Amino acid sequence: MEFVSSEALPPTDNSIFWGLVGLIVQLSQSEEGVAPRVPRMIGSLCQNIDLLNKYRQKVAEALPEITETCFQIANSLFSFLIATIEFIREDVEFSSVDSGVWQPLEQHFNTSKSIIDEAVSRLEKISRLLGLSDLDRLQSALAAPNPSPHPRQDPDEPASLPCYIYPSSRTLRFFDRTEDIIQMDRYFKNGGQDASQTFRSLALYGIGGVGKSSVALRYAEARIRSKELDAMLWIEGEKDVTIRQSFSNIAVRLKLPGAHPKDHDQNRALVLDWLQTTGCQWLLIFDNVDSVDLLMTHWPTATRGQAVITTRNRNFAFHPTDGGHEITEWDTETGSQFLVHLLSAHIGNQLTQEEAQSAHDLSLNLSGHALALSLMAGLIHRRSWSIEEFVEMYKRQPQKVHGIFGNSSINALWEMSFRSLNERASAILGVLAFLSPDSIPQSLFEAKDPSALPDSLKFCKDSFDFSNEMETLFTLALVKRNKEQRVYSIHRLVQMSFKYFMSPEDRQKSFNDATQLVSAAFPRKDAELAQMYHLWKSCALYLPHVLSLRDAFREEKKANPSFSALMLFCDLNNACQRYLIETNGYNDLLDLLEVNAMAISTIPPQPRSIQIDLEGGLASHTGQALARIGRAEEGVKHLRRAYELFATDQPRNLQEEAWCTENLADGIASTNNFQEAVALQEKARDHWLEWARDNSEDQKEWPAILKWGMGNNMIWAGQNQRSRDILTQGLAQLKAAKPYNWAMVAYANYSLGTVDRADGDFRSAERHFTEAYNNWISGDNLRSDPFCGACVYRMGCAALDQGKVQTAIKHLREASFITERHKVRMPAEHARTLFKLSEALLKEMRGKDEAADLRKESMRLLLSRAPQAKHIDSEKTYDDLVFIWWR
Repeated sequence: MEFVSSEALPPTDNSIFWGLVGLIVQLSQSEEGVAPRVPRMIGSLCQNIDLLNKYRQKVAEALPEITETCFQIANSLFSFLIATIEFIREDVEFSSVDSGVWQPLEQHFNTSKSIIDEAVSRLEKISRLLGLSDLDRLQSALAAPNPSPHPRQDPDEPASLPCYIYPSSRTLRFFDRTEDIIQMDRYFKNGGQDASQTFRSLALYGIGGVGKSSVALRYAEARIRSKELDAMLWIEGEKDVTIRQSFSNIAVRLKLPGAHPKDHDQNRALVLDWLQTTGCQWLLIFDNVDSVDLLMTHWPTATRGQAVITTRNRNFAFHPTDGGHEITEWDTETGSQFLVHLLSAHIGNQLTQEEAQSAHDLSLNLSGHALALSLMAGLIHRRSWSIEEFVEMYKRQPQKVHGIFGNSSINALWEMSFRSLNERASAILGVLAFLSPDSIPQSLFEAKDPSALPDSLKFCKDSFDFSNEMETLFTLALVKRNKEQRVYSIHRLVQMSFKYFMSPEDRQKSFNDATQLVSAAFPRKDAELAQMYHLWKSCALYLPHVLSLRDAFREEKKANPSFSALMLFCDLNNACQRYLIETNGYNDLLDLLEVNAMAISTIPPQPRSIQIDLEGGLASHTGQALARIGRAEEGVKHLRRAYELFATDQPRNLQEEAWCTENLADGIASTNNFQEAVALQEKARDHWLEWARDNSEDQKEWPAILKWGMGNNMIWAGQNQRSRDILTQGLAQLKAAKPYNWAMVAYANYSLGTVDRADGDFRSAERHFTEAYNNWISGDNLRSDPFCGACVYRMGCAALDQGKVQTAIKHLREASFITERHKVRMPAEHARTLFKLSEALLKEMRGKDEAADLRKESMRLLLSRAPQAKHIDSEKTYDDLVFIWWR
């Protein structure tokens, strides 16, 4: 500011600026909702001004050319500061979610930022003309070939570097946007490169389809080529499932200690911890972000490094990022050049003056929209038209075409592209419109059983026919393919536009086709195991597409009350519900259960047995979910309904009745009614033996899983010896089984440890709890699973029982890290861990203050779950609120 103030003509008083800023700070502190936004706006305006300091000597030689520009900067900044003060003094609710409250100030901010950025850019150009070339390096890097990056590996660095994670599909023919990349580079470079540099972040915002993701990727690639980055990590940020899987991919690719492909909670913590501690140069790119709440659960709190967000929501420029940069449509001239660039192989050097004018007119009509221009180039190329011929065809389209864009010319282009598709290509695009847009497995269209293909996609049996239709979609720029990963991706605007283009009947058909493909690919549980632990990898691959169908059904049903589901859709949901129960994905699970209940009510009448399977499965999964998150009484109602439904099936499905009875017993045990729970376990055993008499070679054997459930409930019913005998039998049976069920072996050892502790054999208890933990983490496991937390918790309890205080504290602290991740859904589990940790700390002279704080927090959590709880200093009080599996 000193530079701008002194060089402006007339010179301005620098103290005025600081006085206004001081007043704004004072006012911001007195108005709720102002502090998070206004400082970021001011910082965003000033960040480029600071860049001028390094040009002070050079620009002094060109004083006549800069005085007016500096005055414009000062005048614009002072004008914004005064407008901000007037705005804060208005009588409005600044913390309101109504975006209209902030609109006047944001408009003033955008105007001021545009003036200041343009002025700074003008001064930079003057400086470069005088011999400075600070930004030449970036532009040359964009054209330079890829060198082989070399790692700057610190011997203490736990990650495997360098690590560059790109999106599943990449734009190879990047065009222009040099100024945007220079602006990004200037923004980040302005923060300095020393070790004390603070974390910086930038939101690239703009309407859909203008190329935000491409600009972010191109910037990252330039940094990689110039060897400025050790890690570039691309994150699909649209939905919870995609962002969680992205973080897991990052943790695994970085080879962080403790990373596991399916333990999303653990991987998120590992990555965020690593970002806080690493000394390497890293860049995160969160692509297609819509939800600030979802983003904040994965947002780094590091003191160094950089992050970029691409989004359609300009509010991200104020929170949580430090600044924003709008990616706009091209101007008409640049847009026409982009169109010619895309068609360069098609038209060669034969561009006539008339065609140049036609390209200009097309760009004008489409407002320089990058995706629309790509689509137009695809149409021209596919039909082998000249640009003039295309213009003639385009003029014949209706001039007032409705669609998702306000620009009717773009809507007309979408319609023209979609109408050019044959029936087969339309069927494929219809399916892709309902799936998760990134990483769509090609294997979906390669069904092992051709009969699983919908009628409209039977041609996919012939790989040549299928690839031929896909080539059409590639040519039209509607779909992209990653050959190495064998996955497709589709722009969200293409999905939205094609859905808009389709009739309600076509949308119903495409949704059903997508359902059939995903249903054929998604694994199902084994009737004798009733579990999916060994199928988690396949489940994770298709989970985003199940959840995409879930969201699509809700949206379609809201828009069209007659929209309905296939029986296959409900069956697919039931299969996915089982997987989400096992992986404790409760947010997605509860949402899926709600949609599935809605969907079941829309399906055509089914045979009685199928209807029972669907409704009984939904009721059972709802009850199991509620019991696990501390709502056991409510869950039991659903579990009873499931039991009653399966009990009426004819002919009787005794296997399913046995599993249903087992689930009901666990729910009732979680309400502390142990006698009824044991009676139900015995009934489950009897159902299975009745089935075995007619269907099994061993008519007297029953599943080890049922034995474990019965033995586990008997502990809490006070039948310790019977429990030990049954659990020992079950464990031997599980160890001999193929495939090896590591999860149930872990549960059986855990229950044996609980029996040992109840009998006062604390050493054996600690050994069994440790075996359970080792069984769990050696399998295809989740370290952040509530059961894993329970194992470590009980290891700590058993150690404390033996007087091994330091060991107990170590285990209980580790357990608290796990239970804290689930405390919103499972407060009782976290409360009991803190309670026990406080007990251990009280045995240390130096731990009394921390123990008091932990005891206070454990009581708060306990009373939030059970306001009428008594005996709050008893371990049993906490145990009574925990799901029976991990008590």
